[in-house]
Amino acid sequence: MQRPETGTTFTIQEPAADVIVPAARRTGAWPQDCVDVPLHLLAPGDSPRLNGCDEAHVARLAEVDAPLPPVLVHRQTMRVVDGMHRLAAAVARGDRTIAATFFDGDVADAFLHAVQSNIRHGLPLSQAERRAAAMRIIASHPHMSDRSIARVAGLGTKTVFTLRQKAGGRQTTARVGRDGKVRPLDHTAGRLRAAELLTRHPEISIREVARTAGVSPATASDVRRRLARGEPPTTGAPRLQRSGPGPTPASLAPPQVLDKLLKDPSLRDKEAGRRLLRLLRNVAIDDQEWQDLLSTVPPHCATLVGELALQYAQTWSTFADSLADQSKSESLRMTAD
Repeated sequence: MQRPETGTTFTIQEPAADVIVPAARRTGAWPQDCVDVPLHLLAPGDSPRLNGCDEAHVARLAEVDAPLPPVLVHRQTMRVVDGMHRLAAAVARGDRTIAATFFDGDVADAFLHAVQSNIRHGLPLSQAERRAAAMRIIASHPHMSDRSIARVAGLGTKTVFTLRQKAGGRQTTARVGRDGKVRPLDHTAGRLRAAELLTRHPEISIREVARTAGVSPATASDVRRRLARGEPPTTGAPRLQRSGPGPTPASLAPPQVLDKLLKDPSLRDKEAGRRLLRLLRNVAIDDQEWQDLLSTVPPHCATLVGELALQYAQTWSTFADSLADQSKSESLRMTAD
């Protein structure tokens, strides 16, 4: 039987019976629902590899004497979602069956899963293959956020954003993030609701604003800072006039704020305070230094470093929100006294 769909041709010898049984040669690392599937029942899947199987990689796998790791099969079509090289190696070795697990879902989801699996292990996808895969996912899953697609395809979020702009096509009003939450693309209405809440109830916590207005805590915090600086809650609107004399910490340049904090004995004379000052000083670098750091990150580390930076940014944002709530509570207590 010839299987020419992916550009790789191989012959499968059909056994006498089409029997799928639990995999007898399972190792501890294999899934518990692993089964042995006759090779002739399987078909090549919709692989993200532009040039089909790598024959040299297939030959290396075929030389392995141990059972090949399970392939992932789309149950509805019996096409291999992940493991085409292993399937070809099993055929080359003359095996009659191969260990497999099943994937349930539509064809578009099967391709997305294939891309994600190939990014995690096996022969790496090329940059061109990852970009091509991202373009297909953008078309089939327009509701997915740029960050979610970037994680699946092993690309940077900015790259996915650029690809989406080039692709055009059907647009959505909301995107589903990696955490499964649906977020609107236009945050204007949510920001206005948050601003109204903060204006009416200045003592309200950031988390309560976020929950009631339907925005993220980071967005609610940004709205509070904008209002404190006399700015509108949404981006792109004209700046409002600020009343009151003298600069506030938010209007000072970071080096000035840091210098002021370094001289404060209430921080400098405590171990926890000195630790905080060290953290603040470590990130107090200018734009040129950030550019220098950017150029040192190799492409294969860009996604990981970016994810870590976003997590740290969220941590600092939550810390800033807690400080704002603490300051607001102290002001109210002093007023009551």
